Amino acid sequence: MVGTAERLEDRIRLTASLPQQVGAAWYPQKQAVRGGFEVTFEFRITEPRGLGPGADGFAFVLQNSGPEAIGNLGSAGGFGLGEQDKYPGNKGIPRSLAVFFDSFKNGEAHDPSDNYIAICTAGTVKKMRWPPARLGLVKKLPFQMKDGRVHAVRIAYKPPMLSLYLDNAAKAVLSTPVDLSAVTDEQGMAYAGFTASTGNGFENHDILNWVMRADSSSTMTSVDSSVQFLEKVNCMEGRNLCTPKDGVAEAREGGGFHVILPGHSNWPVSIPNPAGSAVAVENLHGYVCRESCAGQVITKSEGGRTWFSVDKVHPDNQGFFEFDAVLKKP
Repeated sequence: MVGTAERLEDRIRLTASLPQQVGAAWYPQKQAVRGGFEVTFEFRITEPRGLGPGADGFAFVLQNSGPEAIGNLGSAGGFGLGEQDKYPGNKGIPRSLAVFFDSFKNGEAHDPSDNYIAICTAGTVKKMRWPPARLGLVKKLPFQMKDGRVHAVRIAYKPPMLSLYLDNAAKAVLSTPVDLSAVTDEQGMAYAGFTASTGNGFENHDILNWVMRADSSSTMTSVDSSVQFLEKVNCMEGRNLCTPKDGVAEAREGGGFHVILPGHSNWPVSIPNPAGSAVAVENLHGYVCRESCAGQVITKSEGGRTWFSVDKVHPDNQGFFEFDAVLKKP
């Protein structure tokens, strides 16, 4: 428990309905998250008062700063950097990802309403900003968060898709690709917990029945946001998953090529193949996603070269495939 958070008889109260509160609650040990996980919990927001009435919301957060991490007051939700004119000081949680249940509309942050959910991410200390980058959001919820009732939430991560379900519904209200490499350590672990905050508007933020399970059933292989093998690869801005602007093929010692194949452009990379030999794609891993994650590598040989592409190319695709291309002997 950090800040104003406290354990009551049947719940964790992150903040009471008082102004200028910030609280957090974390598992004391890191959790395995990169291979997949599922979180279920119930929440209840009561006694909304002050500005709004009621503010500012709570968040489920993954981070690597430690079990005493806490962010700023007000619109920062207890995880973000916050408005520096109102709450000065660098108090955000760097290298964090938050599913933010925002209960107050901040016009300067371009919030869509006072009843929405956003998936937010914060970079390193020097790159943090307010408001944090939003990877996806739900503008309209099927209920009012401040109605005083208990609501159920399920958050499921099957790499690289993070999906959000509300009140036991079978269909996700939000599903978006997310790269967790920025918030995990080398073993794919991160601290998991909740944050909440109030400002001039305030309310009780209560978490009930919290359960978290690791899920390593995914057959996909995670791709790091920063491709270490080829320093010349840069991720495009405005994409949740690392999406290289151009494809790259680099010759490997002993023969063959190592290929980075982005999923948003047609036939972006090729290797020399003057004899027209068959080409084997080996050690394939990565993601190419839009509304879902699918696709496979296809090839064509012409003009003494073999070209590579993703079979379901779309300009809005995110991610890339990484593999070895080996020329087979006749």
